[in-house]
Amino acid sequence: MTYAAVPDQFENSLVWAFLHTFLRFGLIRSAVDGPEGQWFVQITAGEQVHHLTDAEDAFVFVLDVLEIVRQGQDGGQ
Repeated sequence: MTYAAVPDQFENSLVWAFLHTFLRFGLIRSAVDGPEGQWFVQITAGEQVHHLTDAEDAFVFVLDVLEIVRQGQDGGQ
């Protein structure tokens, strides 16, 4: 898989860093950066592609994934 270059704007760079990390650890299947801070993310094969329309959408998505990881570490409690 090829990875997109790190974006210029800080918010987009932060989202890119999280999504890149999620990809490396297998938490998501794919992430593609689109125009004007948009992202297209697929969690598993065959699942819908999530269209994150701006940095705020992307931050919410990242926080949701981190919450799922935290719940998994806590044994779902």
